[in-house]
Order: sequence, then C-alpha cells, then structure tokens
Amino acid sequence: MLRTHHCNELQKDHIGQEITLCGWVHRRRDHGGIIFIDLRDRYGLTQIVFDPEINTEAHHIGEGLRSEYAIQITGKVRARLEGMTNKKMDTGEIEIEVHAITIFSTAKTPPFEIDQDHEVREDLRLEYRYLDLRREHMAKNLQLRCEMTSWIRDFFTKRDFLDIETPILVKGTPEGSREYLVPSRLHPGEFFVLPQSPQQLKQLLMVSGVDKYFQIARCFRDEDQRGDRQPEFTQFEIEMSFCEQEDILQMIEVCFQEMTKKFSPEKKVSENFPRLTWQKAMEEYGSDKPDIRFDLRFSDISEAAKTSGFGIFEKSPFLFALPAPKKYGTLTRKDIDELTDLARQHGAGGLAWLRIGEESGPVAKNSTPEFLKYVQETTKTEEGDLVFFGASTDFIKAVEPLGAVRSALGDQFGLKNADEFAYLWVTDFPLFEKNKEGEVGAVHHPFTRPAKEDESLEKPLEAKSIAYDIILNGVELGGGSLRIHEEKLQKKIFELLGISPEDAQNRFGHLLKAFEYGCPPHGGIAMGLDRVIMLFAEVENIREVIPFPKNQSAQDLMLGAPSPMPENQVEEMGIQILKEEE
Repeated sequence: MLRTHHCNELQKDHIGQEITLCGWVHRRRDHGGIIFIDLRDRYGLTQIVFDPEINTEAHHIGEGLRSEYAIQITGKVRARLEGMTNKKMDTGEIEIEVHAITIFSTAKTPPFEIDQDHEVREDLRLEYRYLDLRREHMAKNLQLRCEMTSWIRDFFTKRDFLDIETPILVKGTPEGSREYLVPSRLHPGEFFVLPQSPQQLKQLLMVSGVDKYFQIARCFRDEDQRGDRQPEFTQFEIEMSFCEQEDILQMIEVCFQEMTKKFSPEKKVSENFPRLTWQKAMEEYGSDKPDIRFDLRFSDISEAAKTSGFGIFEKSPFLFALPAPKKYGTLTRKDIDELTDLARQHGAGGLAWLRIGEESGPVAKNSTPEFLKYVQETTKTEEGDLVFFGASTDFIKAVEPLGAVRSALGDQFGLKNADEFAYLWVTDFPLFEKNKEGEVGAVHHPFTRPAKEDESLEKPLEAKSIAYDIILNGVELGGGSLRIHEEKLQKKIFELLGISPEDAQNRFGHLLKAFEYGCPPHGGIAMGLDRVIMLFAEVENIREVIPFPKNQSAQDLMLGAPSPMPENQVEEMGIQILKEEE
C-alpha cells in the first residue's frame, strides 16, 4: 500500500511514529513560513506541517500545493501545541511534521469549493459529480447508503430469504409507466425492455418453490421526473409464499423499527405502526400518503352542505372541512391566496374558507346561521379560527386539493416534528380506477389480489384489493399486495382491464402457463431504497443519496447522456431515425 494509515486514524498513541498518508489537499494555511495543510481522504482529516527548519525540500514543494492536489506524505506524528487542539477533528490532538512528499497529480481550481458546504447550483454539481462527492455531506450520504444496503441484506438473509438477481433484459409487458426499449441486433425488429420492476419474475420464483425471496434491484421507468423520481432507481423487495397480508406487514414493520434504531436512534417511533384504510386516509387527510405527525383532519360535512344556503356547496355531493386553528399561527389574506393557488394546482377550482365569528368571505356571507354553527361544532373551532373547504361532484377532487393545503399548513405552522419518524400503513386500496379516457385500469398492477368479499368482481369499481403502502412522514416508501395465484381469476382481471385473451397470452403467457403447474398463494412488497435513504439522511430529494443521478430532464450532465450514436451502429441495430421536418 502507498499509505500506512488513513487520515482519521492517528491519535496521541501514535506520537513519535513515522507514518505515510495519502489524500487530497483540503485546506492550506501559510503562517509566516510554516505551512499547515488539512489532508483529506474518505475517512477524515489530518493536519500536516511543512517546516523549513525540519525539511527544506519538502517545505519548498509544500509552498506550491493548492486545493485538491493528490499527494503522499511521510513524516513523524507529534502532539499539537498546547491550546491548539481541535476537538472537531478525530485527529485533533496530533499533527504530522512532513519529511517527504510526492505529488501524484495537480488540480485545476475546482468550479465550487470542496472544503465549504456552500449552496451550489445543482446542474454544476451534477456536471462535476466526481468533485461533488468529495464534499463532506455527500461522502456521508454515500457511506450511509452503503451501510444501510448492507444492513438490509443481512436482515433478510438472517430470516431465510434468498437473495436472487433477476434479469435486466426482459420481455416488454406494458403495465403503466413507459419502458426503455433495447433493440436486439441478433433478432432484427425485436426488442428487450429494461424492467420497471421484477414483479413477474419474483412471482415466477414463488412458483419455483423459492418460498422467500428478496433483492436489491435496479429498475427503470421512462417517465417525467420529480424530486423523488429517477429514470433508473433502486428498490429492495421481498416476496413470500403461503403467506397472508399480516405476515408481510409484520416482517416489514420489524425491518423498519430495527433500521430506525440502528441508523436514526434519536427518532421517536411508534411501537406498532398505525393503519388506515385508503378510504379513511382520503376522507381524513386528503392523501393516500398522509403525514400523521400533526393532527389536522378533515370533517365530512357533505350532508349538511345540502341545506347550507351556499350555492356551490349545495351543488357538491362531496364537501369536506379542514380547520386551521389560530393557536398554531395567524394566516393573512396573502397566505390564503397562496393556499388557494396551491389548491388550484392540485385540481380545485378555488378554495373556499371561513373565519369563525366573522362575516368576511363568500361562505360567511351566503350560508345559513345553522350551517355556520354546524361547521364550528363539527370542526371544534373557536372564534378567529379558519376553516378551509373542499367541494366537488367528485370525491377525489374534493379531498386531494385540501390534502395539499393541509400539508402546506403543517409546514407553515411548524407542526412536522423533525424528531419523529411517523410510519403508517395504508391498506384496502381500490382494485380498479377509471383513467381520463374513462377506461378501467389497475390501481397498482394487474396481478393484485381482490379482497375476499370482492372476488366475484360483480362491481369492479367498488372492489377493494389486498394491497398496502408503507408511509413515512408523508412519503410513500413502498407498496405491495397479495398476488393472484389462480389462472381463472387472473384471466378475469385481464378481461376487466380490456386485455383480450390473445393480448394476455402474448404479454403474460409465461405467467399464465406457470399458474398451471401448482402456484402457491403469495405476496410481497417493494420499497424505494433511494427514498428510504433520503429520509434517513434528512435531505430534500433522492439525487442527494444517488452517486450518479440524472437531472430533472433525465439527463446525465457528467457523462453527457443521452447522446447521438454513430450511424453505422444505429443501422446495425435495425433502427431508422426520422428527422423532424423544419
């Protein structure tokens, strides 16, 4: 090795020893001829000293050192002078008097400071990601990711799950998100796709008798990007045979309880994770991933709306009220206008509001005294408190915009306790939903098992599924379900989804064939590893915990990808690129 120690190792016990360190010049200070440098590697910092009275040649080279030079030094460990120790450094009681130095490579002036944690434009950080990863907070995120990934593998391996890699080049079976296509050179005109998830493969592993499977899997979706989405991402997932929903929920609950104790022991966590049905979550919080660290909940006042005297409410079959008590903070008219804009962004026509005890605003001026009294009693509000309303002919459009307002109020009032990890299970999702074109689609995926009482599927849009999501502080960590294991029921689901027998055979024939050979009851769940680490690292988006992420336009600014390919290589793949007409 080119070094005897790392830059976080040397202590008072090493005083007098001759050592060799390698690393980067982190900070440089020239104190009247004596040069002090903080030498950095992945593990930490060590102060090294170039003194002309100790070694003239080394000092001369030290005069030319600049930030981010990669160097090797040999020298003697000595105690720092009295009063000069640095308790913030692991090596703060010692320093190295340099006897010899080798410069491995010089460095240009970096486009941003490595030794300071200043705000830097994200596009610049992503272009120079190899420099960004040298910064302390990013290095810590990488370390955390490594440790958590290793811990997850160990957790499931100890519980008899087999860690099995599934293929990256698979058959295209569109299930919702766009897939990345991979043309086959050996089979012109035919394609592989990159998997959105290993869903069908892990079900086939259950048919194979694996019994308990897990994987930390790479997945790919060609979709529009958000702060918590990437075109390629990582999830950790399990699948179990001969199980019920409770078996899966208990396994994951223990996993996250122990993970929190290990990596965020200071966080408050419930002994048992609360559970809400999807219906109740939407009715009380306006979200299928509610943040339950604060207790602002909706009241369903749909019945009272019919005789409210306020025309908009009387025409709305669905009306929900959200209190904003003044004890949490005062909202100005500007605040209300901003919340109204937020509600519109989430599909509302506007945001009706009422300040209890005052006659300002359309609701107060046009509603009956009886209705206003009912609102106050139902929401348990007092004079001066605000109440916001979600009204619509559609249930989702009534509650979702109000859910966004609730979340914003939690931020504005400071109600989201940073010291708490509020895990939550949301269960009993609808099995089907209608898309914008009025077609029936699967809420999760077409392999999700209907609730036992809904297996006849006589009223598809009213059917519930045995599906569940795990939520943390308002972020969906992952979701899963019990799967369909009967060929007949699976074909019925395909039929309701408008998938013809011929199309089903073409897309999912491998799965249907497997069901003919003794398929066990099974189920599982997949968690977004990037999102989990993001929350444990307490950062704002998953790009902060992914070594080489894409930007919000799904581009790799460091590598310059995607990029054009040589024409002969494109032609060899049987692809013709059509240029847009000017």
